[in-house]
Amino acid sequence: MNLLKDAWIPVQQAGLMEKITLQQLLCNEKQGELCLPRDDMEFACLQLLVAITQVLFPPADKAQLVQRLKQPLTRSEYDDGCEGKLDWFDLDHPETPFMQFRGVNAKELTPMDKLMAGVADGTNKTFVNPQGLIEGLCAGCVSIVLYNTAYNCPSMGGGFKSGMRGSTPITVLIRGDNLSQTVWHNVLTAASLKREMPCYEPSDITLPNYIEGLRKDSKLSASTIGLAKGLFWQPARFELAPIEGEGVCSCCGQNLPLYTGFKKEKFSYTIEGVWPHPLSARTFTIKAGQKEEKFPSFTTSQPSWVHLAKLVVDKDNGKEGYHPAPVITQLKSFGAKRLNLMVGGYRNNQATVLERRHEMYSLASDWQENTSLVDELITLAQEYKKALRKALYLFGEGVKDSFAGAGVNLTDQYEAVFYQSTEQLIQDTLAEISYTQPSSALDSLSSSLKARVTQLFDQAIFPYRQEPKMLKALASSRRLLNKYLKDLEPHGGNHE
Repeated sequence: MNLLKDAWIPVQQAGLMEKITLQQLLCNEKQGELCLPRDDMEFACLQLLVAITQVLFPPADKAQLVQRLKQPLTRSEYDDGCEGKLDWFDLDHPETPFMQFRGVNAKELTPMDKLMAGVADGTNKTFVNPQGLIEGLCAGCVSIVLYNTAYNCPSMGGGFKSGMRGSTPITVLIRGDNLSQTVWHNVLTAASLKREMPCYEPSDITLPNYIEGLRKDSKLSASTIGLAKGLFWQPARFELAPIEGEGVCSCCGQNLPLYTGFKKEKFSYTIEGVWPHPLSARTFTIKAGQKEEKFPSFTTSQPSWVHLAKLVVDKDNGKEGYHPAPVITQLKSFGAKRLNLMVGGYRNNQATVLERRHEMYSLASDWQENTSLVDELITLAQEYKKALRKALYLFGEGVKDSFAGAGVNLTDQYEAVFYQSTEQLIQDTLAEISYTQPSSALDSLSSSLKARVTQLFDQAIFPYRQEPKMLKALASSRRLLNKYLKDLEPHGGNHE
């Protein structure tokens, strides 16, 4: 199966699911919405489509990118982009199979479920995966899984390397009006590549490492890793076992030849520095005059909007800050009015996936000139959450030699409730706020958050209101809450 020639992209249109080719998608011969049983698989499929399009059909400038958003590729343009690269995307190539290495040394085959995040090891797998999800995979689905494992998942444990962006990075993608537009919205022009990757040259002919090979224990500088190598970096030595027969793919549900196992082998190397992936923001700190960068990830159960400022805001206070993903920077430079953003990733504990995220956000017109407002809005919401936590902490712990607390920890429980109950409020504010005249929207948000925090505090302390020994704790914690809420009240007209 070859990703440039064969039908492997699972789409649904008018309620019917089919697989289409990359040529049909980019030449606008067929369209549809991605259709797979898991949102992270759809997200990975979209990332793979973007990576292939970026490497094969990079637009020279904004004018050419806008043209490709409006007009599909011709068949001759498609063939020209694929020339010389068909072997890169052949899943069963005898020497350089897609995202694999030949000659992997393994005594036994590993079941396919080890390739899909959270199926074999996830603590919540019972609730999110249909039974028998990954007993056997067709060529199209296993290509998506290989790419997802290489770029989005934690490593398989000791001796296995994480992907180019480290373990479980957050990925951002810009959503278009249809699938092909979404792909093109996330492709960088040559000018954007040169700005984000100073070592990039339009004549870049670096090869993916599964094509070029990689010596064990080798050391590479991120600055020497070209576009194709960076977008198709395989961090682990995997090799699919030969197909043994046909059956129903446990992912897409079609009756096709299936892969049921693979070989894996530990392999060490070192990459020095950070490669600026087009779909990832980067946070940084400056220590002893040196800039240390990393990719943000979901490390707690906090919702995705908590991280949103890191994903779209360019901030540098001299000690730390963050840079948005290059695709976001490009869209800002184009003066796009509205941003429809997809955010995805996993939360993990070492090799175990604890949770998966796939959410959508919309930023209203003029966001690109006022991204600092996103930071301000999120900080405001977080301050209200802190007010609730501090008041409940005082209620639970009390003050030594003054009054006893309730002896219960309510802070974590009600922080989770706060996030759940304010998610839609935050999303609506981001989508509807006037980024040039935000005062009234921020005042309204502040009022809504104050009401919600007061309600949650009352809900938390309600069972203790009739206990005389709790009166001091109740009064003191409420007084503290009111003080924090008073301090957070808008002071008028400072946002214009």
